[in-house]
Amino acid sequence: MSNTTVLNVKIDKDLKKQAQEVASALGLPVSTLVSASLKDIVHRRSITISDVPQLRPEVEKELLKISADVKKGINVSPAFTDIDEAIAWLDAEVKKESKK
Repeated sequence: MSNTTVLNVKIDKDLKKQAQEVASALGLPVSTLVSASLKDIVHRRSITISDVPQLRPEVEKELLKISADVKKGINVSPAFTDIDEAIAWLDAEVKKESKK
């Protein structure tokens, strides 16, 4: 005997359509997405609701490294007044790197 139950939830039509599209792209029914989300909430005992996108940990780590490099003046280009100046600077940087 199955240990499932029905959960009726009112949601926005556009949200339902978008969820169906995501589920379809993943090859899953919407009920599986909802069930997975609920299991995650129960497991974590928390839910994050934010209109600010969350960075993946590896992306956040890379951005912190870049920020530290900028503070040290590493891998920072000067300001340019035109595209030719920028290209010339990039060409010179490539030549420096190829000599290493």
